[in-house]
Amino acid sequence: MNDPNVSLERRLLLLLESAREGDQIARVSLNDIVRNDPHARAVLSRLLAEEHALLEHLRDDGIATLLAPAPAIGRPATRPTASRWRTLSAAAAGLILGLASASLLFGFTLVTSAPRQLPIADPGFEANIAPLSGGIPSGFGVWSGDFAKSVGPEQGITPHEGTHMLRFLSSDSQDPAPARANHGNLYQFIDLRSLRATISDGSTTVDWSARFNRISERSVPPTQFEASMWAFSGDPSVVRANWVGNLHQELAYSTWRIVSDDDPKTWQNISGSLIVPPNTDFLVIELKAMPGDQSPKDEVFHFAGHYADDVQLTLRRYAHPKP
Repeated sequence: MNDPNVSLERRLLLLLESAREGDQIARVSLNDIVRNDPHARAVLSRLLAEEHALLEHLRDDGIATLLAPAPAIGRPATRPTASRWRTLSAAAAGLILGLASASLLFGFTLVTSAPRQLPIADPGFEANIAPLSGGIPSGFGVWSGDFAKSVGPEQGITPHEGTHMLRFLSSDSQDPAPARANHGNLYQFIDLRSLRATISDGSTTVDWSARFNRISERSVPPTQFEASMWAFSGDPSVVRANWVGNLHQELAYSTWRIVSDDDPKTWQNISGSLIVPPNTDFLVIELKAMPGDQSPKDEVFHFAGHYADDVQLTLRRYAHPKP
């Protein structure tokens, strides 16, 4: 078989694996390929999506936890090393190099326009309106997910900004579809269709961030908080139709997880960057609270005092450096 796409995939995977293991020549070669070849960037984005879907499937089956250590405090969730992962899937090898990292934007170093804030509906939950509890949103401009509400200062915690913050209530929703019962999730869709010209060359990133806090819980395993950004093409209905069961159709994603501290006076920041694929129509931002590892995964979890606030999205555009 002489399929040029297969040959390109194999070359990208080999370069990714070598670059991650510290081979600077491979890193330079990889940067040159994806910087100069839009098709290579598209292939790399697809490989990342396939790798993520596989990892999520293995995590559901309890396999991935045997391959990778638990995330450290203040560090992103890591993927398995290539040597341990290769026996499971060639497509999953080495992809942690950094599609989700602005510092590895494959040679794009000059910002060509001022950063701009992407509009988020109620980013600080100041409207004092409870998010929808119907699970995955069906459209733009609303927070929706599991049961949650907007609250003012309470239980010794004050909002990070403004006068209100989000409080996670429980890990279930009004959506009858099955879900991971012990996670409290909240989502919002961000429409990028008006920015297609801006993102068309693959040189745009979205920097995202959110703040998290909880009451003191010394008697239980510490809560973990997570925030993620996903890029999709098509209609938002593709997310709701495919999210359950991890049948994800994302073009790219960026995620970060922390273990919560035990100080209600401090807000912990979760942030990251996503290189936006050229054919992105919308983004999904996800906020998540997860109880300690000893909590049953098949039971609804009620959060005693877990909060999020101050969600921000910043669009940045880069260009090739001049010789």
